[in-house]
Amino acid sequence: MRRRSRLVGVLWRWHRRLGLLAAVFALVLASTGIVLNHSPELGLDRRFVDWPWLSRTYGDSSGEMPAVQLGARWLSRAANGRVYLDTLEVAPCNGRQVGAAQAGELLYVACAEELLVITADGQLLESLSAGSGLPMPLTGIGLIDGGVVLQADGTWWLADMDRMDFGGRAPGGAQISQLAAGRLPAAIRDGIPAPEQWLSWERLLLDVHSGRVFGHLGVLWMDVVGLLLATLALSGIAMWWLHRRRGSQRSP
Repeated sequence: MRRRSRLVGVLWRWHRRLGLLAAVFALVLASTGIVLNHSPELGLDRRFVDWPWLSRTYGDSSGEMPAVQLGARWLSRAANGRVYLDTLEVAPCNGRQVGAAQAGELLYVACAEELLVITADGQLLESLSAGSGLPMPLTGIGLIDGGVVLQADGTWWLADMDRMDFGGRAPGGAQISQLAAGRLPAAIRDGIPAPEQWLSWERLLLDVHSGRVFGHLGVLWMDVVGLLLATLALSGIAMWWLHRRRGSQRSP
């Protein structure tokens, strides 16, 4: 009986401490979830956030666009997250653009959380992310002997695009060819839609709800919060069950 009482006491203390920690995040999840549930009525997808500092938090800016020159063509990523080949819109790319490369007839655009494979005329062939085995977050892209290599966590990884294998380390001392970022020509820059209104309140609330507003670490933290809430639920059930058993044993 004493052992069970001590167990209930320990569970109660930890339940209370974890509950205080989780309360703030539970309120954030609940409030953003309720508002998002009424997003169509509130028109949140048509209302835009005009906070430049928040755009920079997303890795975007209304100023210069990150761009890489491949021969006579330019690859760039606008503040709305979409990649352009010159003025041709190709596809959205998740995370800031960290580089581009050309291997054979194919062009590769590396963003922090996604790798796009496109043709020379701007057709999207592949969109690869962590689910494809890609190392994350990407910080660079280059070529070794004509083959694509990707940089993540300070390490260069060989990209076998035929087998979709990204687990091989690049040989030490190998010469890696990288393209430097350049200044997008004004004629091309003017042909890309202005990015003033791209971050809607709906997207911002979705990213706060999921933790994506703080990047990859934010998503992991919200996973931890989910596990914390599950732990609170289980500890609450355990305390109720132990208390109920103790009460039934006291009854005549």
